[in-house]
Amino acid sequence: MERALVTGCNGFVGRALVERLAGGGFEVWGADRVPAPAGFRGTSCLTGDLADAAFVARVVEAAKPDCVVHLAAQASVRQSFDEPVATLADSTLPALHLLNHMRVTGSQARVLLVGSADEYGTVAPEHLPLTESTEVNPESPYALAKSIQHQYGRMFARLYGVDAVMTRSFNHTGPGQRDAFVLSNFARQVAEIRRGRHAPVIDVGNLEVRRDFLDVRDVCDAYVVLLKRGRSGETYNVCSGRSYRIRDLLDQLCALAGVAVKIHVDQARLRPVDMPELRGDPAKMAEHTGWTARIPIEETLQSLLDYWDGRLHGNQDPRESRAT
Repeated sequence: MERALVTGCNGFVGRALVERLAGGGFEVWGADRVPAPAGFRGTSCLTGDLADAAFVARVVEAAKPDCVVHLAAQASVRQSFDEPVATLADSTLPALHLLNHMRVTGSQARVLLVGSADEYGTVAPEHLPLTESTEVNPESPYALAKSIQHQYGRMFARLYGVDAVMTRSFNHTGPGQRDAFVLSNFARQVAEIRRGRHAPVIDVGNLEVRRDFLDVRDVCDAYVVLLKRGRSGETYNVCSGRSYRIRDLLDQLCALAGVAVKIHVDQARLRPVDMPELRGDPAKMAEHTGWTARIPIEETLQSLLDYWDGRLHGNQDPRESRAT
């Protein structure tokens, strides 16, 4: 049985990925700053600060992984504008320590470094969709940190033979995501309106931007496929190839819930920089691994509504803690 280590295992994607790996025959170990919640499906979740090289070494030596999915990072673009130093430290030091440990020990474990489409920055419409060869231009501390992590991966693969694979993952969502993220936040507000717990007014930020959204289940499948068939030293867009205007997704959520709402623009939700459109080209993923996104956006939106409806009804979700 292959052993997999998931850093940031208690975040949104981390929890979903642990379940996916455990269900796929892996022995799963995790590492996070916060203890694992009830229902953690892995063998063990080690608690500590991944910005500490000694802790990283202890985790890897304990797990003895065949592969590592590195998710641990500060996950909010908006928060990164307020906390640039913490964001850069939290999102670069753990990756550097992990890669360097693999170098020093000569480990042959595959390391999947999960990056972000935000690394590309603002791109003219005629240059869409974004390919892996598109020049990066990070415009937030979050995006800069992910770009630095990406460069670490490329360097350690090229200079030291570390088996590193990098992603630039586009927006993703699904049940269990914190309501600090746009679609989960809208789903919570719509569910509250449907239950009569909130006035029929939705607080929003910029609704005109377009994003390439994936269901978290598709994302987890992509990561598992990359562990098996991704090429060392290569970067892959994890995306659907289709972008959606945020306003249209909000309208779909309202239609699914059967509610009519008024829109209120909350200035606090607006970012200093907000790229008009992020849309990726998934061709390289399909060519190298055979993976393509399969879950339609309507199914993802319905699952978000069902999740928040259940939470408002009093159902407890042991997965929810923070997003990664």
